[in-house]
Amino acid sequence: MEADETANITPPTFTEGLNQAARTLNLVWQQAWGLTLIIAILTIIIALLPAAAAYVSKLLIDGILAAMDTGLEADRNTALFWVAIEALLLACLLAGKRMMLFFKSRLHAELGFAVNLQILNKSQNLSLQQIEDPQVQQQLVLARQHAANRPYSLINRLFSVGQYTLTLLSVSVLLFDFSALLVLLVVAGGLPLFLGDLFFAGTAFRFYTGRTPQMRERSYLEGLITSEALASERLHYQSGPELLKRYKSLFTNLYDKDMSLQARRAWAQTLLGFVSSAVFLGGKIWIVLTTISAIISLGQMTMLVGLLKQGQASLTSLLASFNGIVEDLLYVSNLYALLDLPEAEIIATPSLVPPKPGAGLSLEQVSFTYPGQYKPALDKISFAIPAGTRVGIVGANGSGKTTLIKILTGLYLPDSGSVSLDGLPLEEWDPVLRAARMGVMFQPFNRYKMTVRDNIAAGMAFADIKDADLVAAAHKGLAGDLLNDLPDGLDTRLSKRFMGGRELSGGQWQRLAMARAYLNQSADILILDEPTSAMDPMAEAQFMQQDRAGKTSILISHRLSNIRYADLILVLDKGKIVETGSHEDLMAQNGLYATLFNTQAETYQSP
Repeated sequence: MEADETANITPPTFTEGLNQAARTLNLVWQQAWGLTLIIAILTIIIALLPAAAAYVSKLLIDGILAAMDTGLEADRNTALFWVAIEALLLACLLAGKRMMLFFKSRLHAELGFAVNLQILNKSQNLSLQQIEDPQVQQQLVLARQHAANRPYSLINRLFSVGQYTLTLLSVSVLLFDFSALLVLLVVAGGLPLFLGDLFFAGTAFRFYTGRTPQMRERSYLEGLITSEALASERLHYQSGPELLKRYKSLFTNLYDKDMSLQARRAWAQTLLGFVSSAVFLGGKIWIVLTTISAIISLGQMTMLVGLLKQGQASLTSLLASFNGIVEDLLYVSNLYALLDLPEAEIIATPSLVPPKPGAGLSLEQVSFTYPGQYKPALDKISFAIPAGTRVGIVGANGSGKTTLIKILTGLYLPDSGSVSLDGLPLEEWDPVLRAARMGVMFQPFNRYKMTVRDNIAAGMAFADIKDADLVAAAHKGLAGDLLNDLPDGLDTRLSKRFMGGRELSGGQWQRLAMARAYLNQSADILILDEPTSAMDPMAEAQFMQQDRAGKTSILISHRLSNIRYADLILVLDKGKIVETGSHEDLMAQNGLYATLFNTQAETYQSP
């Protein structure tokens, strides 16, 4: 994978890793302290039972041999007692593992939900500029992909570390009683696989995070091939085979690299596994020879062989858990990097009454440049829009019109200059109060695959709005006839993606978007970005005849006939205002506006 694709993902330091592990443990405790406590108790029980079972098996075998030698009833009963104890221990171990699976599955679900909520809450608190940042997009994709798995996996492995550590300590105590060398053999047998896994953990992380851009492209191609909204163009132009070819190429590229990594990992683990097995076999041979020499009993031999195997397995699992923790921390670090992104500080106005009520919108020397671009999208823009003014904004594509709308609505903060509403800087307005002042139709607008009711109510944050107000907004947005034609009116589900859903034309979706902008009747500023681009001439004529008296209206349109009756027309060109005035003033200037207007007029008048 390309080096620049992983450049923004930095593995945590040891201290950062400890902090992130502690942070995840704290999250788990807050979300499900009861489950956490139950799992901790079960972990301790399950950790100690293997060593206890091995010791009981020694007592059992020695008891059997004693009963065979003496034939005494007491020795026979003792052997049967240890059989019962061993059975009880194994039953407890089995029951504990079953219960552990149940409680861990609950923890997995609850923790995944909690982490998803944090990601979604963070996403809605980020600014538009942050959300549009490709690095933030990659962080969001990775966080959402691993939200339910990686934090839980980290916690699960931390429990596993505790379990295997307790098991290893209990096993080591029994082994050390025979020989300290057996404890060293346990350590020597588990280290090779640990070192191999540790190496591949970092390699795998760099690969799987580095391929995220390609995964996003592959997902996009899937959408192009399967989306009903894009099917007409794809089928007409027969572009499906080429899209499928590109999809296969991406899959093949990712698959080949994935399999290459997995093959190297498998070969390394196999070879290192042989080394571990050889160490275990050497220890077992030593124990058997010691038993043949009558230094230890058959029961002790059985216990030691079992303990050696259990100890090596516990150490291998313990070290594998450490490797897994390292890998999980690499992904969790991305999650916390996202959650720790700074959020825009809101300096709420101390009063609902701004300094200059009725002053309207004002921009002074506003400039804005998109990240990574060297030319400003807006360059020292200045103008004032008094309350009640009808404003038209025109300009060629790329002249900065839509960027200007995002500046006016506070979605973008200017790099320099200031924007104020009624004398108060726009960034100091509470976002809720600011939104309540403005009804906005963005370009492009959202097509909510929900009900018609939701599509209109989105204009007031999906609040519970009276049907009469929704219908009134629909009529203002020229969607009144659409409501009458739909089978369930406001409750009609839109999009054929859902059973019983109805699909709309581009113009119908646009009318619902306009209805959203009109919904808030208390909004005194109406901003419409290309509101008639998908409308037929009759609907456009209806739009032009609407009464918007008493409201400040800002209209962006390529159709200059829509704005000829505006009080003020702003002409943008390459991020600068090059002309201002009424239609008559601008026509008299015979500048860019007059050229654009006359060109359109000639087009409509040509035979």
